[in-house]
Amino acid sequence: MTTMNERMVRVFTILSVGFMALIGMLTWWQILDAGELKQKDSNQQSAYYEQRIARGFISTSDGVRLATRVGSKGPNGDTVFTRRYPQGNLAAHVLGYDTKGNSRAGVEKAMNTELTGSDRNLGAVVGLLDGDDQVIGDNVQLTIDGAAQRVAQQQLDGFKGAIVALEPATGRVLVSASSPTFTPQEAVTDFTGIQKRESALFDRATQSGYAPGSTFKLVTTAAALANGSTPDTKFYRTTKYRGIENFGGEVAPAGTLSDALTHSYNTVFAKLGNELGAEKLRTQMERFGFFERPPLEGRPSSELRASGLSDTDGTALELDDDVDTARVAIGQERLTVTPLQMAMVAAAIGNDGKLVKPSVVERVTHANGKVAREFEVRDWKQSMTPTHARQLQRMMRGVVEEGTGSAVRLDGIQIAGKTGTADFGGRNLVWFVAFAPVDNPRVAIAVAIEDQPSGQTGGVVAAPKAREVLRRLLEGKPQ
Repeated sequence: MTTMNERMVRVFTILSVGFMALIGMLTWWQILDAGELKQKDSNQQSAYYEQRIARGFISTSDGVRLATRVGSKGPNGDTVFTRRYPQGNLAAHVLGYDTKGNSRAGVEKAMNTELTGSDRNLGAVVGLLDGDDQVIGDNVQLTIDGAAQRVAQQQLDGFKGAIVALEPATGRVLVSASSPTFTPQEAVTDFTGIQKRESALFDRATQSGYAPGSTFKLVTTAAALANGSTPDTKFYRTTKYRGIENFGGEVAPAGTLSDALTHSYNTVFAKLGNELGAEKLRTQMERFGFFERPPLEGRPSSELRASGLSDTDGTALELDDDVDTARVAIGQERLTVTPLQMAMVAAAIGNDGKLVKPSVVERVTHANGKVAREFEVRDWKQSMTPTHARQLQRMMRGVVEEGTGSAVRLDGIQIAGKTGTADFGGRNLVWFVAFAPVDNPRVAIAVAIEDQPSGQTGGVVAAPKAREVLRRLLEGKPQ
């Protein structure tokens, strides 16, 4: 029979275990799991204490400081900091914003742990809650070229669209511009005002669902090369194919696959897509990173869209027999892409088929200048064999030298490109994608411009804008 003392011991033991468990949970929440709790937008206590952290600076690769801080005395006599954005709207969508009451976006959100120093200062952050310590966050240097970014934004002034440029061999994002735009400082002072301006916060470079038009013929060509075609594969004369016509009703004469890409004949590529079939075309798309959110370091996943097929309500679709493969092959049907995705396609082709993970973060440094983390090249996919990639490189060079992309030409620099024009809500959406120089690609670029009248094409509107950004990046010259 259990004695009173034994029952007392059991009760004491249960209470002791429960007390220790409670202590353990509190310890986990306050220290080990502090980073996750601090990220929650609804955590007002965290938001207050983060104002007392000297948030790290954010700058471009060429030293333009995009985000800084200003300190002032708080209500308790402690120092509190407010974010300042001295460069207006420069790289606004990449940079994002950090506000007291309206959360974060862009690099400010994705790199918040580093910018607040909480990844290396858990003890200091806990001390800060008691008013004991001052935490200084790490500084973040971006891969963005500030001068080229300005040129890109100038090219987009007055237009709706986006421009993305990156290094094919490394994945460094050199330019990422979206228009219309906003000023991050306004997010601090008048967030409601920004929200009232249609789509100002929407990043067309990474979130848009654009029809790629004829730029997608690069993917179709890659699939054809992977399945037995060559640049010299012959095609017969065509005027229409399953209701599909060439631009302006043009007749596609008998010629080669290379000729068809140079002059962007819809009828040839629609027939080619049908012959390849959904499975082979889908496989090639996957090799270029379609159907996945791009692994872009430095941006929140919520600001990245997977390119692929989607219904009118945004529901993702499979590329199967229920989808018109002929129209997918020419960049129409329900195919949607981002400019980032198409820049990655151009980059992979220029990089002998190797697709690397993109990044907007060059390095993270402590306040004393010591490097905490450096950029690393990270391979992602092999989109094509080197042999097929070089064949497509030569074909794209023909587009610029003899075909629809001649407006991008720069003296002394060989450029490989592809134009595109797609119907987008009854108006033309025009494209140009490219990489340069052809023999040693340093830049891949995608330009997409919305709301162009009938008759305007990627070669007329988008290619000249790509030329000015390429000029800045390759020649180092202002406009």
